[in-house]
Amino acid sequence: MPPHFQLDEDNDVIHDAEAFSLAPESAYQAAYSPLRLYLRQLVVDEVKRENPKLAAIQHRYRSPGLDRLFVFSGMLGNHSFFMIALPFLHTFGMGAFARGLTFVVLWSIYFSGFVKDYISAPRPASPPVVQITRSPAHTLEYGFPSTHTTYAAATIVYISHFMLNVWHISTVWVGLMWICGATIVVGRIYCGLHSFIDVVGGIVIGVIEALGFVLFFDRLDALMLSTAGPLYSVAIFYFAMSSIPRSLDPCPCCIDSFCATSVTLGLSVGYWIHARLPFLWHTGQSDAISWDSSLTPMQNALRCLITIALVVAWKVGSKPFIVSMTKYLVPDYLSQVSLEECSDDSSAKDSDSDCKQDCYVAPTASNLQNRRYGSYALMVSHENLARIPIYSGISITICVVSPLLFHMFGLMPSSSHLS
Repeated sequence: MPPHFQLDEDNDVIHDAEAFSLAPESAYQAAYSPLRLYLRQLVVDEVKRENPKLAAIQHRYRSPGLDRLFVFSGMLGNHSFFMIALPFLHTFGMGAFARGLTFVVLWSIYFSGFVKDYISAPRPASPPVVQITRSPAHTLEYGFPSTHTTYAAATIVYISHFMLNVWHISTVWVGLMWICGATIVVGRIYCGLHSFIDVVGGIVIGVIEALGFVLFFDRLDALMLSTAGPLYSVAIFYFAMSSIPRSLDPCPCCIDSFCATSVTLGLSVGYWIHARLPFLWHTGQSDAISWDSSLTPMQNALRCLITIALVVAWKVGSKPFIVSMTKYLVPDYLSQVSLEECSDDSSAKDSDSDCKQDCYVAPTASNLQNRRYGSYALMVSHENLARIPIYSGISITICVVSPLLFHMFGLMPSSSHLS
């Protein structure tokens, strides 16, 4: 039965669907390793055990006000938010911190997506839990771990390190930031999108990732800005994308991973180019991009508007052309995948019905051996491969194109101030 959608009285989308899972249990046993099956079963059993508790929490605490609050907090993790918010880190000239935080936020999406595909555990079953979201596509992903929780924990830990140990900012502001992060985390449970084990898993992954970047990002940043920096960046990107576990179900987690890591690839290459243009790079802190006291407030505001306008224009305008070029230049990898006949043990299906909705399409033995099943079709589609240059281009637009326009139109900081 396909999921159905309904709107509440405030036009908030409420997705009341079955738990995401298309493949029968026998299919997982045929495709996954014993360790993967064991870990998956642990999480699945825990999610089932928690499901009545989650429904009880919603029954007791749900209200229109809390619905709005937690739906809004969930929107702080979508693509539109990242596309608008992250450029300001670089527009305001945060330098190495901006690069580090961008990596922390976006690689948390990759790490959580990696684990999601590996574990392949569904979200809390709905009903009895009601899944409240403005982005129904989120309900078509696996549940463990929570990506929102992963990036929230990673971001807060990373920023807290700088606030306390570098900038020496009052702990009051640090506490307020942690409260905002807690709102995101609690909201994932309140909205019925994650169980407690999903949230705990996200916190653990996020904290470990953030501590890793705190300890090692300076070395990674120097490596990316070195002479062979783009080669290192491309190698890391290729290894990360090729290592994504194949899931039996078409979970779109891999698409988010492609988008997020493509932005970091473009950021690495963009700053490498930026650092080799002497009229843009002065102190190693991306002076040409930053908000600067030697410029008037109007000039600084104009530079911010130019950067955001260029990012939006690139994202919208480049997609049709790049997708078309990808279809022309890149082989159709999906043609290499042969599927067994659509079948369902429960009952015969109408010949005109949609296989994707009515039954599970089993991969052949050859496809299982070559890891060409489930999410593989999403990963190698022309639309997804086109996301690599599209999202890399966002970062290059910020790091290279915007500063070049600033230089052309006299919106650069004064030379005396830079020296």
